[in-house]
Amino acid sequence: MRRQSLIWSLLLSLALLSPSFGQTSETLIVGGTKAGPFKLGGSFSTVTSQLGQPPDVFPSSGDPGTSTRMYKKQKLAFLVNPDNKIIGITVARGDWKTAEGLGVGMPVATFQKFLGKGLKRGQSDLAFPQYGLAVSHEGGKVHTLYVVKKDQIDAAKGDHLVVGGNRAGELHLGNSAKDMKALLGPPGSTEGAHDQIWVYPQQGVRLAFVDGRLHLIGLTSGDWVTPGGLKVGRPFADMKKEMGSKYRVENSSVFFDQWGIGARLQGDLIVELLIFHPRKPGGQG
Repeated sequence: MRRQSLIWSLLLSLALLSPSFGQTSETLIVGGTKAGPFKLGGSFSTVTSQLGQPPDVFPSSGDPGTSTRMYKKQKLAFLVNPDNKIIGITVARGDWKTAEGLGVGMPVATFQKFLGKGLKRGQSDLAFPQYGLAVSHEGGKVHTLYVVKKDQIDAAKGDHLVVGGNRAGELHLGNSAKDMKALLGPPGSTEGAHDQIWVYPQQGVRLAFVDGRLHLIGLTSGDWVTPGGLKVGRPFADMKKEMGSKYRVENSSVFFDQWGIGARLQGDLIVELLIFHPRKPGGQG
């Protein structure tokens, strides 16, 4: 979403009047399903048949093989997968709204009134995963709305927020193994000496324990995100921008010891975020 926010900042300078396209009864946004006449899961050909070929196409660094097809004039964009299916719709026009009347230009507080507090995604983004909607906002008003696949809230993920040296959602460093089993249930598998690494493949989580306490959290799912929008699938360059240049390298992993956060890399892409207790210079924890 952070990348799309940057793209759509280009639209903020455009006039607020909506173009002639779309002035029909099909202006309804349904979270997790559609925006206007365009549906998630549908072929991108349904878009080109109405709008023509997109003037701008941007490859997605966080989702290899996907791309954003942008129609600046119509204030629409589509995230399209390698099978040419629509997996996300971005709306920056104010005439398309939900059944509750939620749309671009409205206060973000109005969205929260109907959809709840939402999950913070970076400094100016909120996601409402159970409703299949997300927004970007500035000055208290929504300037971009995203229609995405619905995702049920996972109690263990809590607010989905990753805080280096502290937690990932409701997974807190220092918690007991008993606490983690009560929250997540038995692990799908175990690894390491004395089975001290618990693996939860469905949640995209690995937990490492020392003396019965949670010592390290590994995250392989893009559901988890830092306050700055960093998550699995992003390039390592984004991590350096957020965390700085002081890090160490071990094999294919990098560690920002002072922040208690690291990553396992595959090429230049983050494939696992690592959360651990911060370490002082010289390796003192």
